[in-house]
This record gives sequence, structure tokens and C-alpha cells, in this order.
Amino acid sequence: MNNIPLFDILPLWVTYLCIVVLILIAIWLGISFARWRKNKVGVEDDGPINTVVGATLGLLAFILAFTFGMTTSRYDARKHFMLDEVNAIETTWLRAGLIPEPHNSEVRQLLVRYVDLRVCLAKTECDAHEVIRESEEIQLAIWRHSTALVEMDHRNGTINTLFVNSVNHMFEQQTKRISAGIIDRIPPLIWMALFALVILAMFEVGFLLGKMKKVNLLLMLVLAMAFSAVILIIVDLDSAKGTIQINHQTMFDLQQRLLRRM
Repeated sequence: MNNIPLFDILPLWVTYLCIVVLILIAIWLGISFARWRKNKVGVEDDGPINTVVGATLGLLAFILAFTFGMTTSRYDARKHFMLDEVNAIETTWLRAGLIPEPHNSEVRQLLVRYVDLRVCLAKTECDAHEVIRESEEIQLAIWRHSTALVEMDHRNGTINTLFVNSVNHMFEQQTKRISAGIIDRIPPLIWMALFALVILAMFEVGFLLGKMKKVNLLLMLVLAMAFSAVILIIVDLDSAKGTIQINHQTMFDLQQRLLRRM
């Protein structure tokens, strides 16, 4: 699995507090080390230290931008695939009107249930794995109708082909949505690199702060909260159950259209 289950288990506010505490600990360790070294070595030239801190913060900014770009690309893909699935389902619904009974009515009833599952998932009222399981059962049922049509009526080959193509396209969209919504997550190695750089950068910032006569605790807290907020946005966008979700209004509208046409 290309994810860290901890981020899916903990509430976002708990994740945020944990990141803030982690950063504060790293800064404080840097301050403590700076004071210990000052007592041990004495006054040092800050030039090389400033260069190292700047380079580390630059690397941290790079990996933050990289991971943020990954999550926003995935967010855009989820929106695109959802719209494609809405169009694919409605196309299948319309083409089902071209096939004979009882396949016509039964396929359309299955499509209504198919859309209901997606609406239920969008409202976070259903478990994603249960929705996938039931959706696959509906797909098998629809495919049995497609097979029966081809075997039963060879005269309407063009209509059957149109219907089967729309069914295949609809099935493909579910695979794409599962991939973009559940499977394609930020790899653990990138998370480890990100947090390693955060700890190193904050330790070095703390080292610089420790050279001051008096440490500004408010500055430490603001710094920790700012970096934690950016990381939290990345965590939220990467999570399948985050608060930043795509707008499912087009799927809701499709559900209403299909119910009116039944």
C-alpha cells in the first residue's frame, strides 16, 4: 500500500497537533545543542551555519512544493474522472433505451442503484470498499445483459455495439476513480524524506535561535504552526477521507435526472 494508515486513522486536528509538537521539539533540541556548544566551544563564525540552514530550508521548500504538486494533481484527476463517469453512466442509460425489454428496464434499474452508491459514498454515508464490492456486482449483472443481447439479437449489431461500448467506458471510469481516489497516494519514502527534512531544518533553525541571548517562544510557535499548516493541507489532500473533497454536485444532479425518467 502506498500510504501511511496513521494519517487515515487520526483526526486532522490530532495530526496537526502532532506535527506542531514534532517541530517544536526539533527547534528546542537545536536551541539546547547551540547552548551546549556555546558553553563547550565558545563563540563561532555564523557564516557557514547560515549557509547550511538556508540550503536545508531550500530543500524543505522543494519537497513541500513537490508533494503539494502531487496531491493537487491527484485532486484534479479525481474531479476529471468523476465528471467522465457521470457522462459515461448517462450515456449508458440513454443507450439502454435502444435495447429490447426486459433488458432495457433491468439495466436502467441497475444504473440507478449504481448512481445511488456513488451518491452515498460522496455523502460519506457508505464504506468505500463496500461500495466498490456492490458496484462490481452491478457491473457483472449489466455485463450479463450485454452478453445476452449479443447472443440473442445479431440483427441489431450496431445498436448492441454502441451499448456495449458505453458499458465498457463506464466500467473503465470506476477503475480510474479507484486508482486516483484510493490507490495512488504519496509513497511512504517521500513522507519519510519530508519529515526528515522538517526535523533537520527545524533543528538548524533552533540552533540559530539558540545563539541569541533570549529565545522568542512566540516566534517558535508561529513557525511551527505555519509549517504544520502546509503539511496538514498535503495530508488532507492525499487522504481519501479528507475534508478537502471534490464537488459531487454533477453526480447528485444525475441521480435526480435518472429518478425523474424512471
